Amino acid sequence: MNGCYPHESSSAGCMIECLIITSGFSICQVARMIAVNWTQSDTGGISVSNHDQPLGRWPNAPLALVLAQVRFDPEIDTAYKDVSARLKTVLRERFPAMKAVRQVTLVFGSTPGVAVESKPNEGEVGRELRSDDNRRALRLQEGVMTYTTSLYEDSLRFLAEWRSMLDCLCAAGGVKVQRLGLRYVDFIIPTAGKVPEDYFKDRFGHLTHVFGETAQTAFMSHEYLREAEGAMRVQFGRGFAPPSLPPDLDGSVHLPPVLLKKYTQGQPSAVLDIDRWRADSRRLQAAEIAAEFQRLRDDISMTFTRIISPEAVAEWSGQPT
Repeated sequence: MNGCYPHESSSAGCMIECLIITSGFSICQVARMIAVNWTQSDTGGISVSNHDQPLGRWPNAPLALVLAQVRFDPEIDTAYKDVSARLKTVLRERFPAMKAVRQVTLVFGSTPGVAVESKPNEGEVGRELRSDDNRRALRLQEGVMTYTTSLYEDSLRFLAEWRSMLDCLCAAGGVKVQRLGLRYVDFIIPTAGKVPEDYFKDRFGHLTHVFGETAQTAFMSHEYLREAEGAMRVQFGRGFAPPSLPPDLDGSVHLPPVLLKKYTQGQPSAVLDIDRWRADSRRLQAAEIAAEFQRLRDDISMTFTRIISPEAVAEWSGQPT
């Protein structure tokens, strides 16, 4: 079992399907039920996320952040103000705050002596629901919904929560999907005597046989096509500094403190960024979109399992090989 992207039974997904088919409630009311039920543990009790625990099921998991995004053709029923209002009603306890998203315009050379001037756009371009601890953010803009979190118990709960959001997006029916994307970011912080490359089977191709040594600072990006299923992008960056999020995710949510505490000044660290996406042009219902995300997640899990070393599994899972 993979601690960062664990494999679970799909039976819970079938249970959610039955709720939607047999219930007489509206779609958003069903979404409210899902949003509450997803926190129930296998023993029947309520599972409260521990902010001081590593993400995922492994006790030493390196997972830092997970992001899901759906892009779709904007329609009257999917206007971001309407969707954000529906989501606020359903997920009020999880997202107490809602803020306006405003665009910043950079004006070059508009005033003598001022090279760059930053001006906030007077009108909002979206809305963002946030948790009070800033560990979860759900952003709505015209034609795009993005959920980012650094509180992640396992994929079953994450996808169930994402499904409740999709239900509100598709409250009036399906949406015409343009693109689906799922992204996992890991912080590789080695224990004493190790380097980030020790956690991967091929050491991410540092060409030591050519240069005779491992590069101290490096960045590699690999993209693998999935025929008609989009692509998988795997990026690896390492250096001698605390790991940080990729620039496009910087500041999106607060990171897990327990993960950042592992870093010792002056030691090497790395960031592993796996992004699985696919283009689409079909009109899909929430259940169909959720099923596509399950497939994206399974592909990421398989990729992660294939590239990490047995030593990484032993350290992160806490179970010596």
